[in-house]
Amino acid sequence: MSLWQQYQDKKATIEGGMYFPRQAAADLGVSEGALMADAPDSIYLGNQIRELVLKLETLGEVLSVVRNDAAVHEKIGVYEHVTLTARSGLALNVGGLDLRFFLHNWHHALATTVTIGDKTMRSIQFYDEYGMNIEKVFMRDDTRLAAWQALIDEFKTSGKPEFLPAPEVNVTVPEPLSPEREQAFQERWNELKDVHHFGGLLETFKIDRQQSYRHAPAGCTKLVDRSVWEQVLNHVQASKQEIMIFVGNRGLVQIQTGKLHNVVRSHGYLNVLDAKVPEEGFDLHLRDTDIVETWVVRRPISEGYVTCIEGFDKNRQTVVQIFGRREEGNDEMQSWHQLMDSLLAG
Repeated sequence: MSLWQQYQDKKATIEGGMYFPRQAAADLGVSEGALMADAPDSIYLGNQIRELVLKLETLGEVLSVVRNDAAVHEKIGVYEHVTLTARSGLALNVGGLDLRFFLHNWHHALATTVTIGDKTMRSIQFYDEYGMNIEKVFMRDDTRLAAWQALIDEFKTSGKPEFLPAPEVNVTVPEPLSPEREQAFQERWNELKDVHHFGGLLETFKIDRQQSYRHAPAGCTKLVDRSVWEQVLNHVQASKQEIMIFVGNRGLVQIQTGKLHNVVRSHGYLNVLDAKVPEEGFDLHLRDTDIVETWVVRRPISEGYVTCIEGFDKNRQTVVQIFGRREEGNDEMQSWHQLMDSLLAG
């Protein structure tokens, strides 16, 4: 029996059909890429990733789904203003499809067509070398079917993708800094002028983000309970302030900028259900129970400070970050600053 048929048989036994390919693949002991490549209407689009991504704009309005083990970030928009190098890139569309690419980890693409009842879902799906999904781009505009077919005709590749066995996860906790190096680290932290320089600081001191927060200057970081995620989302919804929500994996980070309208806890997730709000077109599904550590982090920039809450999974990977909306060249909004002050002082 094929992988796909095994998935369909198991899904038919689950009430409500809430059994997604990622979970099914894990249960079957295969990658999600291998499972989706086995679907009867999947077409392999090869590995010309850069060229394919640059043509996604022809599909018009799409739904982009980016996820990791603890969060699913769904955003409606047009795949436009994309700039790519061989290894990285961005789509700079604040309030739209706002993306940061780590393109060297994108290895395979599939076109999938799945029909459930009278509903047909068409998507372009991207996978890393191990078959881990990086992004799913679902069509929403049926007037663009000719563009969909043109992409398939151009990139269709014979056979199926060949994925490598997933490596063993080896979680290494960096050694704490000595008192002398901690002092030097704190001095460098206080000298930061741009949040994008933080990665270089970590490389210099050979520590990861979680370890760095334990060595930060006094008052700049605080380890808090995971309940803060629901607290913050509810506060943001009530105060109508704008925030930025980052969710990513090893290949892509997707950013939503806007307000929150519908914060709901259901099915084991903390959800933002704003897909039908025209100015947002956004859903978030956060399994906050899988967030092992939550930090409030404040870093200096030229214009003042940038403060966020950041969640890590069991593998010490960032799964979600939330910032207050900030225009380039400006300090963060006072309303967000005050909310973060209360968490840092709590």
